[in-house]
Amino acid sequence: MRELSITIFSTLVFGLLLFFSFIGVHSTTVRLPFFYYPTGLIANFDSEYQNLWGNSLSEFDILRDSVESIQNKGQTRDITIINEQNETIHKSFELIEFRKLDVIKIFYLDLFLAFFSLLTAVYFYYSTRDGLIFSFFLNLSLLLFSNVFLLTYRISPSPLFFSIYLSAFINYHLIFRLRGKEIPSKWILPQILIALGVAIVAGQENVDFHILDRMVNIGYGLTVIFCLINIFLNFKDLIENKPSGDALIKRITLIFAIVLYVSVPLSVIVLNGHPWFFVDRIFFFLTYLLFIIFFCYGTYKYTFIPSFVIFTPTIITLLLVTISSVLYISLLLLVDYFLPLPYVKERWFLNLILLFLLTNYMIPIKLRIKELIDYWFFETNPVLSHGIETITKLITEPISMRKTISSINKTVMETLNVSNIIILIPGDQFARTDLRNVNFMRIPSQSEIWNYFANTDRVTVTSHLEYGIGLRETLFSFLKGLNVQLAFPAFGYSSNKKVVRAMILLGEKGDSNYFSIGELKFINEVVKITAMLIENYSLLEDEIQKRKIVRDIQTASIVDNTLRIIAPSEIKGIDFGYLNRPAVGISGDYLDIIPISNTKIIILLGDVAGHGLGTGFLVSAIKGIVREHLRNGTSLEGLFKEINSFFRARYKGSEFMTLLGGLIDSESKTFTFINAGHLALLQMDPSGQLITHAKTQRVLGILETDYQSQQLQLKSGTKLFLFTDGITETFGKNDELFGEEMLIDFLKQNNGLPIKELPSILSEKLDLFRGARDLTDDITFIALSFVTD
Repeated sequence: MRELSITIFSTLVFGLLLFFSFIGVHSTTVRLPFFYYPTGLIANFDSEYQNLWGNSLSEFDILRDSVESIQNKGQTRDITIINEQNETIHKSFELIEFRKLDVIKIFYLDLFLAFFSLLTAVYFYYSTRDGLIFSFFLNLSLLLFSNVFLLTYRISPSPLFFSIYLSAFINYHLIFRLRGKEIPSKWILPQILIALGVAIVAGQENVDFHILDRMVNIGYGLTVIFCLINIFLNFKDLIENKPSGDALIKRITLIFAIVLYVSVPLSVIVLNGHPWFFVDRIFFFLTYLLFIIFFCYGTYKYTFIPSFVIFTPTIITLLLVTISSVLYISLLLLVDYFLPLPYVKERWFLNLILLFLLTNYMIPIKLRIKELIDYWFFETNPVLSHGIETITKLITEPISMRKTISSINKTVMETLNVSNIIILIPGDQFARTDLRNVNFMRIPSQSEIWNYFANTDRVTVTSHLEYGIGLRETLFSFLKGLNVQLAFPAFGYSSNKKVVRAMILLGEKGDSNYFSIGELKFINEVVKITAMLIENYSLLEDEIQKRKIVRDIQTASIVDNTLRIIAPSEIKGIDFGYLNRPAVGISGDYLDIIPISNTKIIILLGDVAGHGLGTGFLVSAIKGIVREHLRNGTSLEGLFKEINSFFRARYKGSEFMTLLGGLIDSESKTFTFINAGHLALLQMDPSGQLITHAKTQRVLGILETDYQSQQLQLKSGTKLFLFTDGITETFGKNDELFGEEMLIDFLKQNNGLPIKELPSILSEKLDLFRGARDLTDDITFIALSFVTD
């Protein structure tokens, strides 16, 4: 949107420079007080001479006015006026001085339409790259500009005639374009040459003005014929195809726009200029302004998607500027009304008041506008609101990226009733990831189609590419073949630069209607969520690859310092076995078993956020803290409090850790433990009954907390199982979770096996379940058992 704003602003500046440059090359002139065409037709400008509108100047006076170069302001001239009944009227007029800026004062409505047409042309070209529609509005702008300067400075009529004839030929092509037919491009060059030839003939100095009149009528006649054919064929399509909903409104709006456009040339040909040469210019202005608006809406409702996605800060800024301008003008009017004095020449106090108001209320107003937009176009729609709530819930569930995106796609298709959704990614994106059974499509990263998407930051609309050539034709065929209507870019970041990670392709709506503003906002929010998931997965994949490269760096020393576990024979009455497998070489799971006496041990199992070298060093630091405080006689509660204080002081909430740990006494057969946000402790009685101890306290590293221990009184043969989420959140071949229930089933099925064998058997089961997929998280599992008396 920012690029579009810059383009439009640059166009305006360029147009204004040309306009004032053109005025600048002409000096102030002395002329008759009314305006007429080379044919003598008096134009409807300046209401003081309204009784002359639509009449004609005599041929003698036309020639006389063109050859008399020296004229004096205030001089009186006798002229002959020919009315509609071909009667002659003799009048005297005082010559006036026509200054340069009088062009703006008198022709401001026509100039506004000319600039507005120019902006419309630029907007269509920027949004659709549609050369025909761009040429149509650009030519309309040229026609309006040349009409103004022909009337004011009596320049050559060539530009005006060229525009009239080119407009007729463009209307011929619109017959095909507006009905979705192929444009007969072989006629374009001959038509341009004909328009150019007519312009050259019209520009001859001594041409008979009656010939000009006939040439104008022929040009307008062609326009009328092509427009009437266009209206007839659109009505025919309307009756035969019977569109409904937005499609019906679009077609009716388009027909009405063509009727507005053809009203002026039709009145010139059939009604001798009635009513357009006999009414105030404001009616002409409103007619063509409505034509432009209705044409844009009826032709390309999808055109506004790049701007509506979704009420961008630029549009809100425009609304704020409008509000500010209205407020300023209102203040001026109020002051002028209540203080009709030749009051204060400098209105500094009024500007100061306005500045104060804007300073205090601009941000609240901006936020309020955004809230209203969100409410009226999105929140009031229960279907869209429910859809976004469902998607928000999906991204918080512990399922894989592939399954999350598949679920999001399904929700979007149901919410919007679209035929299909495809996520288009370059071939080197997720190169090592199996994307089968997901709506992903790979495309060569060096292909011209992906290069087009990679270099655009706006929505691509398939219908805007129709009848294009070169790359646009290739892109249209590609998207149309996939039954795709809209392509939204999903952004990520590479080297701090915003890049397109994927394109979200949406198919046609099932009801053949167009997307509403609320639906576009919904799509935009979904694209943001999808982009976030893709970006996070991409970062994770990159990080995994980087860490695999450096996973052997200092591994031996860290592993030796972190995982040097005592042998089971060192503790009487307790058997145990453990499994610890890092995802990327260095484990972020903290496992520690510390002997207190020959019958007591401290066992600690934690999960530090992340995995790899960074968490490996952190685990090593925690191990040192634990050993130091245990040597100083710190209680279990005090130990948890010290670890929590270390995280809070060192990382200030940016790092955290779950931890389950306690004291096992084989003599009293008790387990005194604290669970700080970790997974539940599993207890299996000698009979095989499994008990889950799920009560937890606050995670370490968040807030100051007084941790309280709990104690279990156990029997001989009782088993305890501690594990990290790397086991329960292991993903299988089809993206299903291993889960806690499957772990419990495994433990029950293998209840009779020696406790030391369980970890290795569990590791084999996890490998079989995971298949060829890499580990995505560290895996740690501890099994303990009191030896039977």
